Amino acid sequence: MGGLVAATAVVLPLVALAISLSRAAGRGFRLVMGLQAGRGTAAGLALWVGLMAPILVVLGSILKDKTNHRGLGGGTFGVLALVVIIGAAALAHRVVETGRWLVDRGVSPRAVATMIALLSVGPMIVVSFPLLQSHPTSPDSHAVAAALIDGLIFTLAASVAVTFDVGDRLRGLARRFGHVAAAALMVLGISWLSLSPSLGGAMRSGGGLSAALLRGLERWTDRDGDGVGSHFGGRDCDEGDPRRYPGANDPAGDGIDQNCDGVDGEAEGPSGRSSAAADVAAPATAVLADPAVPATPAPAGNRPSIVLVMLDTVRADHTSVYGYAKQTTPQLAALAARGTVFELAYSPASDTQRAVMPIFSGKSFADTPKDRREWPTLKAEVDTVAERMKKVGYRTAGVSSFQWLSKERGFDQGFDQFVEIFKDESPERTVTGPRTVRAARAEIEKADGVRPLFLWVHLFDAHEEYRRHEGFDFGRGTVGAYDSEIGFVDKQLGDLMDAVDASKLKDNVAWVVFGSQGEGFDEHDSSGHGKELYEEVVRVPLVVALPAVKEGRRVPKMAVSTADIPLTLLELAGASSEGAQGTSLLPLTRGGEAPRPPLVLAGSNRSAVIDHPLKLIVIERKKKERLLLFDLAVDPKETKDLSESRPEDLARLRALAPTRRPAAD
Repeated sequence: MGGLVAATAVVLPLVALAISLSRAAGRGFRLVMGLQAGRGTAAGLALWVGLMAPILVVLGSILKDKTNHRGLGGGTFGVLALVVIIGAAALAHRVVETGRWLVDRGVSPRAVATMIALLSVGPMIVVSFPLLQSHPTSPDSHAVAAALIDGLIFTLAASVAVTFDVGDRLRGLARRFGHVAAAALMVLGISWLSLSPSLGGAMRSGGGLSAALLRGLERWTDRDGDGVGSHFGGRDCDEGDPRRYPGANDPAGDGIDQNCDGVDGEAEGPSGRSSAAADVAAPATAVLADPAVPATPAPAGNRPSIVLVMLDTVRADHTSVYGYAKQTTPQLAALAARGTVFELAYSPASDTQRAVMPIFSGKSFADTPKDRREWPTLKAEVDTVAERMKKVGYRTAGVSSFQWLSKERGFDQGFDQFVEIFKDESPERTVTGPRTVRAARAEIEKADGVRPLFLWVHLFDAHEEYRRHEGFDFGRGTVGAYDSEIGFVDKQLGDLMDAVDASKLKDNVAWVVFGSQGEGFDEHDSSGHGKELYEEVVRVPLVVALPAVKEGRRVPKMAVSTADIPLTLLELAGASSEGAQGTSLLPLTRGGEAPRPPLVLAGSNRSAVIDHPLKLIVIERKKKERLLLFDLAVDPKETKDLSESRPEDLARLRALAPTRRPAAD
């Protein structure tokens, strides 16, 4: 009963709005087209929209898949969409004229109208249907279905309300009592929703327009800014304290119920997070516990502060540290002079999701608990690297320059302070590096020299689209602009190093600087990153500088992965590494040469195995695989396929590659 009343209360204002808009649209249409505009004109407009919409949906999907997310797809879509709109209008006009010609020659008007109606709605149905079928087990498919059903209900309700002719007596009763009854029903339903968290939560879980409205209403009730409201499905137990909300860290024994589960410091589950947090995910914009108060006492010993710097989309062979003729990275070279350079460092994949998520979770992308969206959200059950650092006494801070690496997507888990630069400086329209360094400097300046700091900094500017920066002229063309971006990012790294050297951290700080993935420039008929697994898109810079090491060294013949970074950090900090994947890099920084297992890289329909100097790339196709084998020692640019001439090596490496997963995965 509560759900029916609440749903009606939510639907009523939407239907009223739809009726008002349809009436206004009708008046505007008659003003533009004239009072004599008939069914043929309406049929032409409907057909125009019906033909145009599915083509634009398909075009947008193709551009999203094939172009970069930094503006190229949007600009291309704008140009091509104009062509589609004009073409659809011309085609719709021709179809309507053909229909009139058929009617004039005796064809039934009803048959012609039916044909035009099918042409108007059929393509959109064909395009929409795969949305529900592509991932039927995904929670997102339920949201898509709910949105489509909502749209259908509102359209039908508005149409009936506008066209249904009622008697004068019923119309009079409706005018006299309808508004009062609707208002009373809305007040009752909204009140019921506001006061019943279970009802609000149930309606929000169904997705669609109702869920979107309720989320907005909940945020409106969030007075303390912790990301959780106290009404409309929100369960915040204290709107006056931003440290108290569902999913918050709840230390035992302080007499305060921070996570709103009714118990102070409820026992933690296997992941180390409170059991309440396992049931209620931490909110998107939640403020974490006061960073001035350690989660645990500061650890004994002399554990170093750790600065982890991610250079987005920087390939190894375009940095001077790795032998590039252009002096693009003098600051990274200065760090390498007192650290370890891993000459054969690889990203786990060339797409951002698979390359970056393991840095936070300590597990491969496939093994990390997350939702099923293309740009997934980390689930609360993940025991992140930052959370593990915090448990052993580190103050944790992160600075993100990219929209996906956000609080909303769960990447702030474990960080005392998480700064989202992209909210003030869009990486798609301007540079973000200087602002990122300023935010990181603010965290460095808080250091007291006693409690170690774990700081993650994301420098995004080398990512496409490429901009030329004054003072960093490395040639013309696309590659020259890319190198200019790398030089500019290297300067930001130098500014960050200066900030640390001027702080209380300088005598005991460990640096880990790495590239997220590389970038292709048509070396293998592919540009950008995200699909291929050739050297240009997966081989990245990786430099580790420890406070106890004063001389630089290089690891030249051993392939390592950036997915090894989390275990390295946890070992360096003395934090728990239970369940973390990878192999620590610390023995290699100290001169060890222990053998390491072959690297396995994975993409959406490609995988690779690197047992240096051999590299196998597996390209999955519908009926068979394509296997490419390269010897990187003599062919570093991967130009000669050895798969036919070295069958034993091919079979050995293919046995190490992941097998094809079912489509549902």
